[in-house]
Amino acid sequence: MTSIQKIILTLFFIVFALYSAYEVFEELTDFSDGESLAQAWVEIGIVIMSLAGLLYFAYIIAVQAKEKIKLKDNLADVRKQLESSNIRLQDGKKEYQKVIQWQFSEWGLSPSEQEVALLMLKGLSVKEISASRNTHEKTVRKQASAIYEKSGLGGRHELSAWFFEDLL
Repeated sequence: MTSIQKIILTLFFIVFALYSAYEVFEELTDFSDGESLAQAWVEIGIVIMSLAGLLYFAYIIAVQAKEKIKLKDNLADVRKQLESSNIRLQDGKKEYQKVIQWQFSEWGLSPSEQEVALLMLKGLSVKEISASRNTHEKTVRKQASAIYEKSGLGGRHELSAWFFEDLL
């Protein structure tokens, strides 16, 4: 709730309380002027019920304000946890990329073969790889064959499985 809303609500409560006090005073005055006791009690009861409703409304607003603060704190905690998780995830990704590069080096892949193998791991087709590298599809196929031969793997699916298995 903004400060302007709080001021308006406070003024409303003050005006309503003053009006209620005036009504009670008027009823007591009317009663002394000869109004029936039953009519006075009905009107005083209405004022009391109105005040009770107003107090309940104020209580609900206070509870909601506390809940809002609690939710903001919880949201801040969740954001911190998410940020921490994202950092750990990025660190893990960097480490896994190092493992992939190390394995490519162990297999003796050339830099261009490593690039093709990485694009294959990302799921790109031969056509997409050749387009991204500005080479012919035949060149990419030859490099893929060299990758499979040097790694001892039977194809694209085995290449992906080789690295995916480490994650499980």
